[in-house]
Amino acid sequence: MKRKRKKFKLPSLKTLEPKKSKRSRMRQNEKKQRKNIFLNLILIVFLWVSVGFVVYFIDPFSIGAVYLFLVLIFLALLFTFSTFFANTRRGFLIAFGLTLFLIFRYFGVGNILNFLLIVALVITVEMYQLKS
Repeated sequence: MKRKRKKFKLPSLKTLEPKKSKRSRMRQNEKKQRKNIFLNLILIVFLWVSVGFVVYFIDPFSIGAVYLFLVLIFLALLFTFSTFFANTRRGFLIAFGLTLFLIFRYFGVGNILNFLLIVALVITVEMYQLKS
């Protein structure tokens, strides 16, 4: 009867690495999941400065000025509230609600009742998203 010879396997890189503690692994996962807030802050400052330039230097009756203003306001609010709440969905909902109210104000129908209805709509959507 012949004996079967065991094949020699080279050790993998994982077996050669020293064992890491649970705390060390958690720290590495935390580093991977952390967002780079410095770039967000630079973008937020740039967007708010752009809004200021649009308000100060561009004539409101020129073509596309209102649309440019609303887009810049939406983006500035989106990044500001997304960073503040650390939640993109909440930042989007608040930015959408405030921009919608500004659009209503532009058309002359922005009053306290419409503002409260928009706030109620945003809260309702947020609560629905939390439940599901």
